[in-house]
Amino acid sequence: MDPTAPGAVQIKVRAVDDSVNIGATTTVALTVGPQQCPCTIWPAAAVPGTVNAGDGSAVELGVKIRSSVAGSITGVRFYKSPANTGTHTGSLWSSTGQRLATGTFTNETASGWQQLNFASPVPVKPNTTYIASYFAPHGGYSFDNTFAGGDAGLAPLTALKSGTDGGNGVYRYSGTGGFPNKAASGSNYWVDAVLDTSTASTTPPTVASTSPQSAATGTPITAAVTATFGTAVDADSLVFTVKDSGGATVPGTKTLGASNSATFTPSSELALNTTYTASVQASDLWGNAMAAPVTWNFTTSASPPTVNCPCTLWSAAATPSTANVGDDANSVELGTRFQSAVNGYITGVTFYKGPGNTGTHTGSLWSASGTLLATGTFGSETLSGWQQLQFATPVPITAGTTYVASYHAPNGNYSVDGGYFSGAHRSYPLVAPADAAGSANGLYKYGAATAFPSNTFGSVNYWVGPIFTTTLPSGIQSGSTEVSGP
Repeated sequence: MDPTAPGAVQIKVRAVDDSVNIGATTTVALTVGPQQCPCTIWPAAAVPGTVNAGDGSAVELGVKIRSSVAGSITGVRFYKSPANTGTHTGSLWSSTGQRLATGTFTNETASGWQQLNFASPVPVKPNTTYIASYFAPHGGYSFDNTFAGGDAGLAPLTALKSGTDGGNGVYRYSGTGGFPNKAASGSNYWVDAVLDTSTASTTPPTVASTSPQSAATGTPITAAVTATFGTAVDADSLVFTVKDSGGATVPGTKTLGASNSATFTPSSELALNTTYTASVQASDLWGNAMAAPVTWNFTTSASPPTVNCPCTLWSAAATPSTANVGDDANSVELGTRFQSAVNGYITGVTFYKGPGNTGTHTGSLWSASGTLLATGTFGSETLSGWQQLQFATPVPITAGTTYVASYHAPNGNYSVDGGYFSGAHRSYPLVAPADAAGSANGLYKYGAATAFPSNTFGSVNYWVGPIFTTTLPSGIQSGSTEVSGP
């Protein structure tokens, strides 16, 4: 029997006195594990086999851990040799490399165990692999081959034997640290975590409210669908669907927001005077799963929303996360794919300009296949902010048909938000569809002259869009595929 495994064990004791008299054997019953928490893999008295491995390179060092019960990781520990100098940071990661918490070690001693307590504990699920790590800017880390032979620690918190979930003893050589994604063969770099089980929930989440409410009528066809949970839920576990009266699934995107709310945003407007069924199900942060989804029905309005145009995809107050990309000064055409829910006219193009986006800019409207419908040059630009170009002749467009609005940045340094078009952007009656195979969004093409932007990368939003109206002022004539401007 493994003497460190949890469960009942017996220890037999026999004593010898000073006269070499051997006493009777006494059996003592003990129970081994699980340990009481807050708990760690290594006790405070544990010392590495090799205190200083002799490697002076900057490196992130980690250990793969699991808890047998739901709990929270409150911090990270590591054993420090006298040669392991500099400022150390500690992190907790998911097995796929998402950083869940980080912080800087303070009040360190010259050697021995050091501990960082996170600002907020991180809930962890049972029997799920996580990685605790620390960054050693000058190496000097501790080392031995613990994980080649077996797990370490005592339930509920253990470090995995190499091979249980890939190799253990993970590292990353880097001047700034990062996710330790290279695995040694059972190496133990003497990294540890602190587990607390006292605050973990054992109750699955519940849905506290929905919008639209169950049986609601007159719901706007532009409405998003929201469910608010009573507790925080795990984004990866969230299942959120909306189906029409025929059972067809509505395309759209799901997001988790503040106050434990989950939102489903349809890729386009819902149908008028139609009953829809929404369904949501999730697990909480400790892995407690709802036994069944919560479903409810709502009916949309029989009348379309009022269109207040001229209008654009983004309001005048909208701003990019990055006003100037900073590392790309190449001449480039940047575009956005869009549709309108109603017939109307494109009267021009607008784009967001950062101070570094210099030079003369042109704006264009294209068909989905790349036919140039209108173009022109921006004039009277400001140093930064939204810029507008009005075409000499407005272009009529058809509801539900895809078009591309673009502008040419001769000196690059454009505005950007990565991943923006992983979901659709809607501003009724306009919609910029989500980036998808065969219908990309967030478009570009490098070149010195205006050209149809047919390339895409990372669902990026380059902050360019059309100016749309449903009616033209009297006396203004529209063109079909007439190209205006230079």
